[in-house]
Amino acid sequence: VCDQAGECWLQDYYMKHGLYDSRLDENKIKKAKAVSIGPTVMLDSERCILCSRCVRFADEISKTSELGIINRGAHSEITVFPEKELNNPYSGNVVDICPVGALTDKDFRFKTRVWYLKSEDSICNGCSRGCNIQVQYNLDRPHHAKGQRVKRLKPRFNENINKWWMCDEGRYGYKFHDQDRILKPSKRSLGKFEELTWTEALLEVSHKLAHSDGKVGVLLSPQLSNESLFIARSFFKDHLKWKNIFLVSPAAPGFQDDILIRADKNPNSKGAEEIGFSYNDKAASDFLESCKKGEVKGAIIFGQDLENRFEDKQAVAAIQKLEWSLFIGSN
Repeated sequence: VCDQAGECWLQDYYMKHGLYDSRLDENKIKKAKAVSIGPTVMLDSERCILCSRCVRFADEISKTSELGIINRGAHSEITVFPEKELNNPYSGNVVDICPVGALTDKDFRFKTRVWYLKSEDSICNGCSRGCNIQVQYNLDRPHHAKGQRVKRLKPRFNENINKWWMCDEGRYGYKFHDQDRILKPSKRSLGKFEELTWTEALLEVSHKLAHSDGKVGVLLSPQLSNESLFIARSFFKDHLKWKNIFLVSPAAPGFQDDILIRADKNPNSKGAEEIGFSYNDKAASDFLESCKKGEVKGAIIFGQDLENRFEDKQAVAAIQKLEWSLFIGSN
C-alpha cells in the first residue's frame, strides 16, 4: 500500500521477481513516516533505499543543498539539514526522480491512483521557456478530487529546453484549468451578468462590429496561441483594416534564474512577434488616451486583467465605460 504504487520501480521488480516471505527474524528498524520536509514534499523514510538521487539533485541541479544522509549503517536515512527545509523553485523534481515512494508530492498524495490517469504531451505556459510537459488527467472518475480533471503536470524530457526538469511554479500552476472556467458567453446588463446562447452572443458581436466605424481597439495578449494570433491578424487587420491593433506588453518582469525560469511570464511572446505583432507601448498609450477622450466606441480585449495590467486607473475606467467591450479570456 504505497502512494507511488503504479510507478514504483522497487514494487514492480518485487512483483515480477520476488513475492517471497521475509527472512528477517529480528525486529525491523522503524523509521519516520509522513514527515513534511518542505512545502511541496513529504518523506517516508521507511521506504527509502538510500540511492541519494535527491541529495545529488539538490547539490548539482538546484544547487541549494538542503538534503543529506545522516547516521550510519542500517540507521542511515535521508533528511534535511537542521533549520532547513526543502524549499527551492525546483523541489518537486525530487519526487520525479525518487525510484520508490519515499518522497511524495503533497499536492498529489491520495488524489488518485496512477493507473487511472491518462496523459497528453503539452508545453508549460508558465513562462517563455516552453518546457515540455505531460498533462495527466482523468475524465472518468468525477467523484475523485472534487471533480478536478487535471490531476498533475509532469516534466517531459527535452535535451535542448528543460532536460528532465520543470519548476514548481509551472508544476503546480495547473489548477486554473478547473477553477472559475467560463463555459458560456455572458452579457453585462445593469451591473449584472446574464448568460447568452452562442447564437445570441455571435449575433450581438457581429452587429457591434458592423456598426463600429473602425473606432475600436483590439488588445492582444502574448498568452494567446499562434492560431489565435493568426486569426486575429487575418480578421481585424487584413479583413476589417482596423488600425488600433496592438500587443499589450508584459507587466513588470518576474523572477528569473540560470536553470529554467524566465522573467517573461508570457508563453508566446516569440510566436506573436513571428506573426507580426510587436510590443508598442506608445500605441497602447495613445489608445488609452483616446478612450479617456471618448474617441473610441468599443474594445476587444484578449487575455488581459485590466486592473492589474494598467497602472492608469482613469484609462481602465474609460475602457469599462465604452459603448461596448468584448472580453475574451479576460477579467
